[in-house]
Amino acid sequence: MTGVIATIGEKKTLDNGAVVLDYTVNETSENGYVTPFNFNIYKSAEFSEFVDKFIEFNKVGDKVEVEFNIRGKEYNGRIYNNLSHWRCDKVSTGEPLAQEDESSDLPF
Repeated sequence: MTGVIATIGEKKTLDNGAVVLDYTVNETSENGYVTPFNFNIYKSAEFSEFVDKFIEFNKVGDKVEVEFNIRGKEYNGRIYNNLSHWRCDKVSTGEPLAQEDESSDLPF
């Protein structure tokens, strides 16, 4: 799915050394409706640098394409779903692109 990062939560380290991070991506449909999707990143202790890199290279307002798995669990007779992130590619940043300098003397 493609959308804009709306929130990035706090990185949490679990007792076993694993790292968890939640973030929200808003997808806007053709008719203007915004649907928020909450994604979860879970990395074991030896792969925790991937969460740090996600935080370093992704900011609120960036347009991203997220690939994920849908996981479901039953608890007390109810089903709970989780969108488990496994890849996030930046499509563009939230900042406008710099304008080119038109004062150059190039013929094209």
